[in-house]
Amino acid sequence: MKFYVVRHADKARGDFHDPQLRHNDQPISALGRRQAATLKRYFSKRRIDAVYVSAYVRTEQTIRPLAKSRRIVPLVDPRLNEIDIGIIEHLSEEEIQIQFPEVWRALVDQDRDFRWPEGETGSEAQARIAGFVDEKKSDVGNILVVTHDGLIRLLVCHVLGLAVYQRFILKVDTASVTEIEWDESEDRWKLIRFNQEICSPPRFPLILMAGRGALS
Repeated sequence: MKFYVVRHADKARGDFHDPQLRHNDQPISALGRRQAATLKRYFSKRRIDAVYVSAYVRTEQTIRPLAKSRRIVPLVDPRLNEIDIGIIEHLSEEEIQIQFPEVWRALVDQDRDFRWPEGETGSEAQARIAGFVDEKKSDVGNILVVTHDGLIRLLVCHVLGLAVYQRFILKVDTASVTEIEWDESEDRWKLIRFNQEICSPPRFPLILMAGRGALS
């Protein structure tokens, strides 16, 4: 079984408040709609048996063209929501330094986990996405997941056995594809490709293999 993990397409700028969600709920932009069409073409010859999205509208919009063409209804799973960064979403770097110096220092040092003010830790967010893929790994077929930058980086750290704070060295582009595969014979996940850009000239994907037991 494979997981195709896609970061949502480019999002619109502006304030799109939804009282049911923790953070700003931007729809995808005009560029994002073009990226969504490209994703449909990219997956046109790949088997997809189920689609899961976060509770944020941009994830469903990203995969809508593909889902409609396959007559698949995307399922919302809040475990795929972006890391909860608490109350600092609209603060400047200077304001974070003044109001939350310990958080700022952890961001600068990048050598330890920390809790976002009134939000969650990296480990807590990682547990959500790791729990999701671990639950689904016995399903038959391939699953396409549309989620967010930080959560994808945490998933890759989990697969490779990296510390959660090492996520800051990773980069995930909008509408990019990361692929992991469950190897039943070896009882472990393998990272097949990471951050493959499909909406720009193709590059060689990063090919890596996870350490044993990373997602067991």
